[in-house]
Amino acid sequence: MVEQEAIIVAIELGSSKISGIAGKMKDGTMQILAYAEDRTTDCVKRGVVYNIEKTTLSIKTIISKLEAALKMQITSTYIGLGGQSVRSVKSVVQKNMLTPTYITQAHIDLITDESHAVPYEDNELIGFFTQEFVVDTNVAADPVGIMGTNIEGKFLNVIANSRIRNNIKTTFENIGIDIADYRLSAFDLANNILTDAEKRSGTALIDFGAGTTTISVLKNNIVRQIITLPLGINNITQDLCDLQIEPSEAEQLMLTYADAVAETADGGENGQEPVYTTSDGRTIPIREIRHIIEARLQEILMNVGNQLHNSDYADKLLGGIVITGGGANIPNIEKACTNTLKVDKVRVAKKLIPQLIKNSDITSLSLESPTTCTIVSLLLSGTENCVGEEYSGPDIFTNDEKNREIAAVKEASAKLQQEENEALEYIEQTKNQLRQTILKLQQTSEAITNDESNKKLIKAAEAFIDEAHDIVSEDYSRYKDLLVGKDKYKQSIREADILITKCDEEIDNLQQQIKEVGKKNSLFGKLNKWVEDILKE
Repeated sequence: MVEQEAIIVAIELGSSKISGIAGKMKDGTMQILAYAEDRTTDCVKRGVVYNIEKTTLSIKTIISKLEAALKMQITSTYIGLGGQSVRSVKSVVQKNMLTPTYITQAHIDLITDESHAVPYEDNELIGFFTQEFVVDTNVAADPVGIMGTNIEGKFLNVIANSRIRNNIKTTFENIGIDIADYRLSAFDLANNILTDAEKRSGTALIDFGAGTTTISVLKNNIVRQIITLPLGINNITQDLCDLQIEPSEAEQLMLTYADAVAETADGGENGQEPVYTTSDGRTIPIREIRHIIEARLQEILMNVGNQLHNSDYADKLLGGIVITGGGANIPNIEKACTNTLKVDKVRVAKKLIPQLIKNSDITSLSLESPTTCTIVSLLLSGTENCVGEEYSGPDIFTNDEKNREIAAVKEASAKLQQEENEALEYIEQTKNQLRQTILKLQQTSEAITNDESNKKLIKAAEAFIDEAHDIVSEDYSRYKDLLVGKDKYKQSIREADILITKCDEEIDNLQQQIKEVGKKNSLFGKLNKWVEDILKE
């Protein structure tokens, strides 16, 4: 049970970001009071804190932001455990009581403790799930009170590298904050994201993270398997870096062009293959980018399929596949899962099943995103108070005036965001026009080279030059001014500037070519050529 008026704090240590959340349960509803994150790629690698100093600084920053929002000191926090080394192993313990005996809870506890005591080299037990008991030849979920001579307990033990907990403990000792409890992230996520019917009928939850992909299999409301693959969305980004681009540009490519099934992507207008212009002016076919993304994603899904087959539950998943995490945002991810995993029932989970969650307007957290499901699940799992003093801040449910102020700020922010979205869309359209225009200018130049006496072609080229000059209008400058100075738009503006420069160069080249052809076709030019030909003869 959650303590009355307890404020719960949870921290998620991810490969792409570290995030923190705070909330309290009121009238059966979880009120999210604060959220903060610090995007970093050099602190946590596949679930393990490998740079304690940088992780300490990152968590300090997050804790400070949460405390500022809560107006109180945080004394402890819940931590989610996950990562590459987290996996489940089956354990079977048998006990012979020599004579028929009524099974008691003491017998069950003894068998359970023996299962927990199994040593795992360089690993430690971080969770367990009782599968079933067998009394003589009878299977029983709860054998207490049943008479038998032999009892066998089957368990699913979840283990992880000992460094996971040790490094986390060291990090929080440096900050001076206690750890209220370590939570198995995969279980909390599955418990809150799957429906009761999915847990009962058999479902595999696939959590596509940045550094890892975690598979949780549930059947008859029991966790049957937890597997972590050392492959994630970061692997796709690394593959894109092979195109000789920076990681930040590769991430932008993922956001813009990712498609789980490359064949479904748009082939471009007028039969022309769309291309992407890199920050250094090179062009890469969009088709090539999408095939790189599709290939790595298919590899991840094939590994998922192999693990499901090895779990003995591949043919028992009546609830199908449920997808969450950052990879769930990739377009056509359901179709890719259907094609590769041969499963007809695929659902993308963008929010948790519990509806009793109220998000404060002062947080930046979205409850409709697959990337936030894990940390909200951690928050829901907490029961103990994590702050030192009584909460004295505003009640986000009753402070109407504060809510109106926040609503006004949000409305202004939404309006600004809409204007920025329109500006970005216009910039992207202009970039596409520029790409098509550059290609047409080059093709026109080549056509004139092959047929310099074609007056109609030259006249059409002159008209097209005028059209090319009109692509970058006053509207472009106005929209560009809305985006200049904002980091998330720098890449797009830089690409546009490169394309504008390239287009101007092609216009100048074509104009110069038309001018030279005009000289050749003039009476003086023809006479000069006639004289040159005679001299050659």
